[in-house]
Amino acid sequence: ICLWQMAINNIMSHWSRSNSENPTAQVTAKEALLSLVQGTEGKAWSASQSGWSSGSPLSVCQWEGITCKIGFNDSLSKVTSIRLPNAGLSGTIPTELGQLTYLEEFNLKGNLIRGSIPSELANLKQLNHLDLSDCLLTGTLPNRFESSTLSMLLLNENGLSGHFFNDETSPHLTSIQEIRLENNLLTGTIHSPTILQMGNLNTLSLSQNEISGVIPGYALGSLSNLEYLYLDSNNLVGPLPANLAQAGKSKIKELWVQSNALSGTVPATYERFDKLTDFFIDDNRLTGALTPNLCGPEINADFFNLIPDDAEEKNYCDHIACPAGSVGAEGVYPCSSCVGGDAAKLQNPYLGLRGACLHLTQRDALITLYEATSGNRSWTGDGDWDEFAAAFSGEGWTGGNDSVDESKMICALSGVSCDGHRNVIGISLRNRNLEGSIPWEIGLGLPFLEVLDLSDNYLTGYLPSDLRWTALTKLDISGNQIRGVVPPLLCMIGELNANGDEDVFYCNRVACPAGSYNAIGRHGANGLECIPCYDGNPFIGQKTCTVTKNPNDKSTWDKGVETLEKSVESISITWQFALIFVMMVWSVSVATCCYIRYSNLRHNQRKYQAMPNTAESDSDDSDEEYDEGEMPNYQDDEEQPRKKHKSYKDPAEYEYESEEDALSPPRDLLKNS
Repeated sequence: ICLWQMAINNIMSHWSRSNSENPTAQVTAKEALLSLVQGTEGKAWSASQSGWSSGSPLSVCQWEGITCKIGFNDSLSKVTSIRLPNAGLSGTIPTELGQLTYLEEFNLKGNLIRGSIPSELANLKQLNHLDLSDCLLTGTLPNRFESSTLSMLLLNENGLSGHFFNDETSPHLTSIQEIRLENNLLTGTIHSPTILQMGNLNTLSLSQNEISGVIPGYALGSLSNLEYLYLDSNNLVGPLPANLAQAGKSKIKELWVQSNALSGTVPATYERFDKLTDFFIDDNRLTGALTPNLCGPEINADFFNLIPDDAEEKNYCDHIACPAGSVGAEGVYPCSSCVGGDAAKLQNPYLGLRGACLHLTQRDALITLYEATSGNRSWTGDGDWDEFAAAFSGEGWTGGNDSVDESKMICALSGVSCDGHRNVIGISLRNRNLEGSIPWEIGLGLPFLEVLDLSDNYLTGYLPSDLRWTALTKLDISGNQIRGVVPPLLCMIGELNANGDEDVFYCNRVACPAGSYNAIGRHGANGLECIPCYDGNPFIGQKTCTVTKNPNDKSTWDKGVETLEKSVESISITWQFALIFVMMVWSVSVATCCYIRYSNLRHNQRKYQAMPNTAESDSDDSDEEYDEGEMPNYQDDEEQPRKKHKSYKDPAEYEYESEEDALSPPRDLLKNS
């Protein structure tokens, strides 16, 4: 019955789709194209174009920006390209364009196109080139494009939100060669299984978004055609992955990862990038030194255009990133050393530092914490932090306030604890109404900090990896709205939240990852695990969850039905008709068999009920005879005598006329047996 219903539904759906593709049932190509002309601005635009009006004597294939696959007549010609870059067109993308099933190119670059990308456009199966860059698009980036020939997807310079592609079954992944999504509002992480499907990818640009997590080095490094990778100005954490440069596959020419929160060192494997011309890593949290073999005149050569080739001050590593203990206006050449020697390097340990050298004190770190987490709310509890910030903040303060003992005031702040040398070793601001983000200055300004409790507040942003420079043994950020992932270098701090037991380190001991929770917001030393959560919150360290059951979990029945549906859909229409016929014959046969069987049973039952009672009394005193329905009450089952029904007839009582009859007992005897 299920198969029958599914086949019929699928056939009806096929007919419906066939009718929808019929131009007489839906809009014509002219009507679909004219749906781009919207409002008074659209009418003014169409008046300046060749064609583009319902009364135009020109064929749509002769309109400005339209290319067709020519047929025997105009009605058989198919629109294959709409190319109107920087044409002054204003409006939205109409759903009617989904009727142009032969469309291969759609280019409205640089126009005033608002709204979202309709699913009808993403569902076009012949689309090869989609360019909607530098428009005013909003809404969510489609997760799937149904064209298996899509090679160029240019959606940069818009306001698109949502996640980067995370459906590894999308047909466009295997054919895509260039993806440009820079300058949008994308969030989430870069999905490794999706990247692995992009075997033809040559260019990936995700610059200037809000993408978090780590760089999937293995997945990106496995793409043997990848030459241009732009991930700058996001919220990426973790190390520069060494496996991004895989032996025999390293063809990257341009690698931009500046302005993130990456940590660790620059891998020596990047020497394999023998075709590298652009490499920017400044404004991160990277330490160490660059491998000399990675530096050369061919990398970032634009920085040295005005410097003679024989200049002594030329340092080829400086045009990748300024070394630790120095600073540059853009984090690259020219670089200036920070004053203070080795002490300055401790305060300025990062490669590619921008702006000015750092000289952070405890006071600076605490004032920055207060200002960064005040937001639009006032801290609850004592007002001593307000007084402290008022006394010591301000650009003109130089430490000359003789009326206040700075260290005493710091150690007297509510929630702050100090050791005997007045070094801040603990900050506990749980449930104090903090709003804002955790400043990275805490890490460099409070080197003796052991305890940091900022739980149950309204903090947002990301967890800074700079906290690794402290002496933390306890960190609690649970119950906030912090995004991203725990920076891997924080996970490697021994003894932090009992981490590192038996040389095993867990990031969930710092905070439960997004999509999980428990009562304390992190993996407990007593074995308390982080539990999956399905409420869609992208925050780490969650203590509560509104949806604990996976909505995608299906029962065995549902999975079976889904399998049947997919099986039916994969069968051609002709075979589905044959399947329906076979099922009809089978259904009639089963019904007939059931009816015949039921009739035979009813016939035998009537015959049995009409049979005379020929049972005779048994003269044996050891056996008792009783009526049907009567049952003696015996306490011991072993004492029960063998019972006989009145209709029971012993085989020995039958008289057979021949030996053959004796071998074939009568039917009533078989029935009683």
